[in-house]
Amino acid sequence: MARPSLVLDASVGVKWFSAKDEASLAQALAIRDAHIDGDALIVVPDLFFYEVANAIAQKKSIPSEAVQAAVANMFALGLTTVSVDSELLDASVTLSRQLNITVYDSIYIAAAVKHDYPLVTANPRHQKEGLGCKVIPVEEWRPEMT
Repeated sequence: MARPSLVLDASVGVKWFSAKDEASLAQALAIRDAHIDGDALIVVPDLFFYEVANAIAQKKSIPSEAVQAAVANMFALGLTTVSVDSELLDASVTLSRQLNITVYDSIYIAAAVKHDYPLVTANPRHQKEGLGCKVIPVEEWRPEMT
């Protein structure tokens, strides 16, 4: 049986490396651990790595060495990466205009739609009806949902 797949946005990935008091941290870590254990497959657009690295690099409370370690750890997770191509970017631009959100945010929705996977997010802008994909708020995620 294939393991369940999901698209994860950077709002969840940032939680893995930010702080112990992050909201929904336990759920974010459970998703990561399910991927590590082979119980779920996390798919991300390549933008994910830039966004997570940028978010934690901007937190002055996180030492530079910890940011560099986080970046290395992110790649070590073996996330399935979707390269942004013309088709995905075109869909993202369309979604951006329809939903009045950034292209950066809409790329995750476009990837979820393209692959027919649910989108797991902590971003309230992604937690809307009618996005074309199933959306699971991180605090509600359970392995059987994907």
